[in-house]
Amino acid sequence: LLGAGGQMGTVVPGKPAESELMERILSPDADKRMPPPKAGKDLTEAEKGLIRRWIEQGAPYEGHWSFQAVKRPSPPAGPSHPVDGFIRSELQKRGLAMSPEADRRTLLRRLSFDLTGLPPTPEEVDAFIADKAPDAYARQVERLLNSPRHGERLAMWWLDLVRYADSVGYHGDQQVSVHPYRQYVIESFNANVPFDRFTREQLAGDLLPGAGDREKIASGYNRLGMMSAEGGVQPKEYLAKYIAERVRNVSGVWLGVTLGCAECHDHKYDPFATKEFYRMEAFFADISEKGLYGGGKDWGPSMAVPGKAQREELARVDAEIARARAEAGKPDPKLEEAYTLAREAWKPLEVRNPQSVGGAKLALRDKGSVLASGKNPATDTHVMEIVAPPGGLSAIRLEVLPADGLPARGPGRAGNGNFVLTEFVARKAGDPKEQLLAFTSARATYEQTGASAGNPWGKWTVQAAIDKDAKGRNWGWAIMEEAGQPNAAEFILAAPVQAGTVIEIRLEQNHPNPGHTLGSYRLMGASNRVETLLKPAASDILPILAKARESRTPEEKAKLESAIRRDIADSSKSGIELRKLEKRRADLLAAAPTTLVTERVMPRQVRVLNRGNWMDDKGDLVTPGTPEVLGPFKARGAVPDRLDLANWLVSPGNPLTSRVTANRVWKMLFGAGLSRSLDDFGSQGDWPSHPELLDHLAGRFVDSGWDLRGLIRSIVMSDTYRQSSVAPRTVRDADPYN
Repeated sequence: LLGAGGQMGTVVPGKPAESELMERILSPDADKRMPPPKAGKDLTEAEKGLIRRWIEQGAPYEGHWSFQAVKRPSPPAGPSHPVDGFIRSELQKRGLAMSPEADRRTLLRRLSFDLTGLPPTPEEVDAFIADKAPDAYARQVERLLNSPRHGERLAMWWLDLVRYADSVGYHGDQQVSVHPYRQYVIESFNANVPFDRFTREQLAGDLLPGAGDREKIASGYNRLGMMSAEGGVQPKEYLAKYIAERVRNVSGVWLGVTLGCAECHDHKYDPFATKEFYRMEAFFADISEKGLYGGGKDWGPSMAVPGKAQREELARVDAEIARARAEAGKPDPKLEEAYTLAREAWKPLEVRNPQSVGGAKLALRDKGSVLASGKNPATDTHVMEIVAPPGGLSAIRLEVLPADGLPARGPGRAGNGNFVLTEFVARKAGDPKEQLLAFTSARATYEQTGASAGNPWGKWTVQAAIDKDAKGRNWGWAIMEEAGQPNAAEFILAAPVQAGTVIEIRLEQNHPNPGHTLGSYRLMGASNRVETLLKPAASDILPILAKARESRTPEEKAKLESAIRRDIADSSKSGIELRKLEKRRADLLAAAPTTLVTERVMPRQVRVLNRGNWMDDKGDLVTPGTPEVLGPFKARGAVPDRLDLANWLVSPGNPLTSRVTANRVWKMLFGAGLSRSLDDFGSQGDWPSHPELLDHLAGRFVDSGWDLRGLIRSIVMSDTYRQSSVAPRTVRDADPYN
C-alpha cells in the first residue's frame, strides 16, 4: 500500500493526486476503475472524499483491526458494569436507550437455556419469582454455572468447533471410539479449567511434563479429523489431507482466520503466505498416523479408559499383582535346585527322517526340532524315528513351539494357531508288528478348556492322546487359549527303553475340524523320572543345559539361574496366581472403553506443496512457525513443537485467540457476535459493532487467567444481558439487527 523495499506503493502520503489508488478510484475507464463496475461495489462520493482526506492527512495505516494488539480500553463513565458502559455509550450516539429488565420468568428461561441448554423447572421459576432478595438473580447465575449441565452446554459448543464425531468421516464412515475425549471436555468446563491450560492439553497433552491419563485423553483432539480405510486410498495423499485439516481447524477455532486459503497460494485478502500455512503444518508432523488405516480397531494410537468401577477393580488387582510378584520373587534354593534338575534331565532327542502321511513338508531345524510347511492336510500323521539317549529312555516330552510363518505364530497350523494331537504312539522301529510301547501316564503344561462341549474328557487333555482312542479318535491334546505360546506334554513309559534303541514315533492328528495339525515342535527324552513339569526353555538356554555343570562359564551360570527363577515365577503357586491376576488385569483393560490419543514420533519432512499438489516434492522444506503478522513466536528449544504452538496461541501478545473466544461467547449469549463473522476475523469478515467492548472482554479474559466462567458470569450479570427483548417499532427501525 505505502511501498516497501525501494518500491513505490499505491499511495503517496499527503499527495492524493500522485497516488495510484486515488487515480483508480476516480478513473472514468471501466477497465481501470476500482472497485471494478462489475463487482457492484461502487464507492459513494462521500467515501471517495474520505479516502482523499485520509491520504492528505498522511495516510496513517495500522493494519487490520484484529491483527493489532488487544487494547484495554477504560469503560465509559456512568454505569457500574463495564459492558453496560460501552453499550449505553453507543446507544446514546444513536439517540437510543436501553430497554427495561425482562420479567423474571423470561429472564430465568433465558439464563437457563444459555447456561445449561435446558429450560427451568416450574418450581425453579416459582422460587425465583418469589425471591425478593437483592442477590436473587446472582444466586441463580451461580446455581446454573455450577450445574453439571453447564459443562454439557459448553461442550456442545466446543465439540462442534473441533469437529468431534464418533465416526471417521471418509468413505465407509466407520465408528471409532473417542467419547472419553467428549467427557474430558465436559469435565474441564465443569471444573472451569483455565482456557490456556485447556488449549495446551488438547494440542500437546502428550508433551506436557508428567502427562497422565487426562492429558493423553485431551491430546485426542489432534486425532478428531477424518480418516480412511478405503482400499484405493493413496497414503501419501491422505497424510497431506490429514495434516492440512489440522491447520485449518486450529486456525479456525483459536484464531478465527481462514488460513486454509493459503494452502495452494498466498491468501488473496489477508497477509498469510503459503509458506506460513506449511510452517503451521510442520507443528503436527510428529503425530503418529497412517494415510490408510485398516479399519476395525486399526485407527492409530489409542488407550484404554476404564470407568469408575473398572478403576476400582484394577486398583485391587494391581495390589494383588504386587503381592504375588513379591511372593514369586522370593529366592528358594531348594526349589531352584529342583527346577534345575528338571531342566537338565530333558535332552533333545535325535530325530530321523520325519515324514507327513498327509503330504506336508517336515524339516529338521536343529536337534529334535521339526517345522511343518507347505500343504496343510485336513488330518495328518507325522512319522519319525528317535534314538534312546545314553542312560536309556524313561519318558518322552513333546514341546510345541511358536514360530514365525505359522497362523498366530502357532504352534499349530489351524487358523487360530491351535492343533489337536489325537494320539501319541511309540514302538520299536524296524518291525510294524512290534508291540506298541505302553505309557503309564501323561501330563501337560496346559490343556485347552474352551470348545469342550461333547468332549468325554471334559477338556482337551493329553490323557486322550494315550488312550488308544478308547473314547473316540476325535479327541486329544490342544491348547487353544494359549496359542502363540510354548507348551509341553510329557509321556511316561511303562518300562524304560535301552540306550541306542531306535523308536518309531507317530503323532496322529485326526480331529474332524480340518487343518488342526502340528506346525512346530521338539522331541526330548529323559532317562529318569522327572518330578517338576516345566514349560519349554528358551532356545538360548538349551546349549547351556547341554553342558556339564562344571563346564559352564560364570555368565552361563548366571543366565541359567535367571531363567530358572523365571520358571519358578511362571509355574509356582504364586507364579500361577500372578499369571491369573495379570490375565484378569488384561481382561479388564480389554473391556474398558478406548479413545484415540496422540503419540509422538520423529517428525516427518514437510514441504511447501505447489498449488497444494501432494505429488510435488520439489517445494522448500519448512520448519514449524507461525504467521508473522500475528506477532512474535518463541520456542522453548531449538526445534519448535506443538506445545510451543499452544503457548503462542494463549500468549498475552496473541491478538486473536482472546478476541475470537470472547466473540463466540457473546454470540452464544446474544445470538450474534460483536463481529458477526465468527470464523473470519480477516479483512473479509465483519468489523465488530463495538470494537472497544470486544477488546475489553478479550483483555479481561486474558488478565483473569483465561477464566471462561468468569467471562460468562460478567456478561450475564450486566443490564445489557438482562434487557427485555420487547422493543417499540421506533427502536426496531433504528436498530433492526439487534
